[in-house]
Amino acid sequence: MPKPIPFVGSPGQRGTGTTDQRFVNILFEVEKNPSPTSYPVACIKRPGLSTSTRPTGASTEGRGIYSWGATASLYSFFGGDIYVNGTKMTSTASLSTSTVSGRVWFAETHEDTGNRQLVICDGLDNYIITSTNIITQIDQVDDAQYPVSSCGPVVMLDGFMFMAKPNGQIWNTDVNTVSSWTATAYLTADTFGSELEAIHKQKDQIIAFTKNRIEFYFNNGNPTGSPLLRIDQNTLGFGLASKNSLAWSGETVIFVSENSADGDGSRSVYMITSLGKVTEISNPSLNRLLAVEGASISACSAWMERVAGQLIYCLNLSVANRSFIYSVDTGLWCEWASASGAKFNCVSATSRNGVVYLQDGTNGWIYTLSPTVYTDGGTVFTLIIQTPRSAFGTEKPKIETTLTVFGDNTAGNLWVSTSDDDYGTFTSTRGIDMSLPLKQVTRLGSFQSRAHKFSYNTESSFRVQAWLPEIKEGK
Repeated sequence: MPKPIPFVGSPGQRGTGTTDQRFVNILFEVEKNPSPTSYPVACIKRPGLSTSTRPTGASTEGRGIYSWGATASLYSFFGGDIYVNGTKMTSTASLSTSTVSGRVWFAETHEDTGNRQLVICDGLDNYIITSTNIITQIDQVDDAQYPVSSCGPVVMLDGFMFMAKPNGQIWNTDVNTVSSWTATAYLTADTFGSELEAIHKQKDQIIAFTKNRIEFYFNNGNPTGSPLLRIDQNTLGFGLASKNSLAWSGETVIFVSENSADGDGSRSVYMITSLGKVTEISNPSLNRLLAVEGASISACSAWMERVAGQLIYCLNLSVANRSFIYSVDTGLWCEWASASGAKFNCVSATSRNGVVYLQDGTNGWIYTLSPTVYTDGGTVFTLIIQTPRSAFGTEKPKIETTLTVFGDNTAGNLWVSTSDDDYGTFTSTRGIDMSLPLKQVTRLGSFQSRAHKFSYNTESSFRVQAWLPEIKEGK
């Protein structure tokens, strides 16, 4: 008796196209203790987007968003302007002197200084916001030792603020300040001589990402110069492809790696966890797409947030125009796409009081992400599950008499089509009424080898576990 085939898998493209196995606009949910009669993995529709605010009132490049607990406010960077809860902030210096494109980075000062501050860095200038929403621009005019131009990411550790420059220098402020610098307060990272891309704090260490190596530092309490000391035995033999691929939540950080100067021209996605474990989490299909990005990998974007109960990493690729989602909880990849079929265009994320906020990269909107919303800004998006091509165990001609889907009762049809010519063409869709107890379609014709495509575009929840094709062997 044939067994049901679970709706679960990873991106399985043989090249860089959209053939072979795909899971678009879904999330996988894994049941830790399944019953003998249930399926351990469910394939559900991803959460939808609701419009929250449009600070600029027009289409503008989104560059970063952050929820700050000191003021219980939402800060966003669009173009050359900073907004708090949708209202433009004014500063003692014009923001037009800073860069007006590219990702910005956020960091908070520690509370025991008695003067909580939010630091925003765009790689050229810093913007210091107090808990009373007073904003001040900091650059070389304020302190000649200010490190410009910086990589962007700002790190707070033990009362110091650290910034890095592409030439490998990691600078630190004087203790318990974010605006006073000393000319000798820096060290040079990377004994291998490659360009510094970004720095990041994990637990009590600072990670320095260069193009070819990843180095770890701790506060050694040095009386002069930098307080940092490198942990030589922790150095990793690969680097960071682009700082824009770097995203973290808590003590988990994920990024796209690179090591081209050492003869390894490939790229992949790595994860470093709180225990210091370094794991490659991508597969060959995704790695091929990363390689094709070429120099355009610098135009990627990435974010991490807990969505529908799972911690996910979203990587938006420019050349491929596709967004890939990794769940830290399940260890599985899928894709997300907009209603138009292009990449999921949200470039930055934050959360407050259990609500996830996402910033669109181009249209000026800030959205909320909710598992009880089934559209993006009121527009229905399409869920797609595309199976690998299969001959179902025999090269003889076959007839597919019935196809049954196991899933929840919900509104609308699950549309099914088949391809018998290696994804060259697909048949017209046939509908399976998902509100019926028996979710089934019959008489799907003869074939030699076949791939199936399932699509769902109804404004409703959706969850399926498996599908069962009834195959009759011919002569």
